Amino acid sequence: MKNVGWFKVAAGLLVVGGAAAGGWWKWSQPGSGDAATTNEPEAAEETVLTDVIDLPAEKVAAAQLQFASATSTELIHEHVVPGRLQYDDRQHIVLRSATNGIITRLLVKPGQSVKAGDVVVELSSPEVGNARADALLRQSELRLAIESRDWEKATCDGLQKLSESIRRRDAVSKIRKDFENVTLGKSRETLLSAYSDLLLAEIQLESAEENQRNGVISNRTLGERSSNRDQFEAVLTASLEEQAFLANQSCRRAEANVKDAERRLRISRQNVRTLLGYATTGQAGDNADRQAEDSDIPEDQLSLVQLKAPFAGTIERYNFSQNERVEAGEPLMTLADTTRLWVAADLRQREWRALQLQPGDKVRVMTTLEGIENREAVVHFAGREVDIATNAVPLVAV
Repeated sequence: MKNVGWFKVAAGLLVVGGAAAGGWWKWSQPGSGDAATTNEPEAAEETVLTDVIDLPAEKVAAAQLQFASATSTELIHEHVVPGRLQYDDRQHIVLRSATNGIITRLLVKPGQSVKAGDVVVELSSPEVGNARADALLRQSELRLAIESRDWEKATCDGLQKLSESIRRRDAVSKIRKDFENVTLGKSRETLLSAYSDLLLAEIQLESAEENQRNGVISNRTLGERSSNRDQFEAVLTASLEEQAFLANQSCRRAEANVKDAERRLRISRQNVRTLLGYATTGQAGDNADRQAEDSDIPEDQLSLVQLKAPFAGTIERYNFSQNERVEAGEPLMTLADTTRLWVAADLRQREWRALQLQPGDKVRVMTTLEGIENREAVVHFAGREVDIATNAVPLVAV
């Protein structure tokens, strides 16, 4: 290849070749004798070379020759395109009112820095107040439903224990003592009365059987007493089944009432969150959700709506003043975090090779502004749609 040098070292002989050198040079180390020149491979090579010059050591030193290994390096093609600084869209928002209301307090001014969660404006919204009042009502209804459900469940459990005691034929006095503090509802007297009638009929039957064996009463009277006992036993059995059925029904109905009260409370709270601009629970954080679900909100603050900064930044501007009425969706103020910006460029056809950049790749940002040094930016996205008007594709880096 032309203009490419080559190097070779053997037995103290250094030969440097190159077309730009205008010939070949050979240098032998002092004191080496003729060992190098008598070497057969070197001698054969010298017969090929022409214009060979022997240089003494001082001439070699004066030439300041340097040697390095040949390496391959990838050439990087650079594209320089004009760009512009702009807000990071992820950290630049317009704060809007999610409901109708009146601005009661403006807590910031343009150019003021705020932290995430800082209250920037307060509104009074009767619509929010009504929704919160409804949520408090639903919360009270849920508590009542839970109390009713617990009472019905305790009644079912007590009735089951009472049925087991009656089937064991425990004495009425013992049952009354054991179940003195057990919740039974109306079933207590109904079942105990039927049970007492059955016990009395059994005692009468036993007495009639004894008298019949002694010939005191007839078989007819004994049969009447036995039939009377069976009748009272059937009444007691029916009462136990009926009371158990009614109690289980009441338990299921009470459980359904609790589920319904929970659903209505969730709907009511969702309505409040929607009016406040929170689509789902937890979206704006625990402190924000307390505005929708805190039952300890004073009654005179049920209509209070606090708008908070979702991230730290600077108030760029606001569009309303205190005591002005605002409608739902109207922009109140602009918040931006200028500690991180986007640099955007339009890639035209000759720079479309840059579209091979992937998110996370680094690019260098150069500016002509005095006092601002060049910086690195990380590619956020490279567009895939060509703008019809400019025939360019956007590239954005952070």
